[in-house]
Amino acid sequence: MKVDTRDLRSASWVGRNFGAVTDEVEAGRTIVVMKNNRPTSVVAPISVLESIDALDEREEDLRLLALALVRSETTSGRTFTLEETAADLGIDLDELASEESDDADGDA
Repeated sequence: MKVDTRDLRSASWVGRNFGAVTDEVEAGRTIVVMKNNRPTSVVAPISVLESIDALDEREEDLRLLALALVRSETTSGRTFTLEETAADLGIDLDELASEESDDADGDA
C-alpha cells in the first residue's frame, strides 16, 4: 500500500481531532496512525475493508482450487468409501452413530 506522507498522523493528534480524521476518511483518504514515530494502525474508508474481505474470499477459493487440482493430478483413480476408511481406522460407524444419537437425546 502506498502511503502519502500527508496521511500520517500522530496518535495524540488523531485523538484530539477524530472528527477531522473521519471527514478525511469519508473523502477517500486512508490515515496511518503513528505512535512513537512508528505506524500502529490505519483509519480507512469502509470500501478498503470490503476489498480486503473480497480478496480473502478469493484467496480461499484459489487455495481450494489448487487443492482440487493437486488431488485430481495425483489420484490413482481408486476411491474409498466411508465404510472402507472407517474400517481401516478401526472405527465402528454404527457405534459412532449410536453415540451421536445418545448425545443428541441428552441435549434435548
